[in-house]
Amino acid sequence: MMSAKIKKLSEILSKLMADSEVDGCALVSNRGQLMAAQLSKDVDEKAVSAMAAALLSIGNRVGTALASGNPRGILIEGANKMVIVRSIESAVIIATAPADAKVGLIDFEMDKTVQQIKQAL
Repeated sequence: MMSAKIKKLSEILSKLMADSEVDGCALVSNRGQLMAAQLSKDVDEKAVSAMAAALLSIGNRVGTALASGNPRGILIEGANKMVIVRSIESAVIIATAPADAKVGLIDFEMDKTVQQIKQAL
């Protein structure tokens, strides 16, 4: 049985998917532990969780090295999909969308999702 907090986080992720072109997403702790996910069954959730945390860590190192500060987000543009990673204090949202998705709309919806998750945590 899911805790009330995990259920709420899952609902927030589902809303992100309903309101944008995001087709999969997960909320992960900065240490790589899965908190909530809306991913397809063929995705290795543990691997995605570990990689999301690693991406944020590398982004923070690059930001420090280039004196740009910690990144608000990271965008990976793949041939088939884009991957969006967004930092939320002690957590990370990782989301996927079609390669031709509207990044501006996804960014707008991710901002709303970040605020909702901050309130839920």
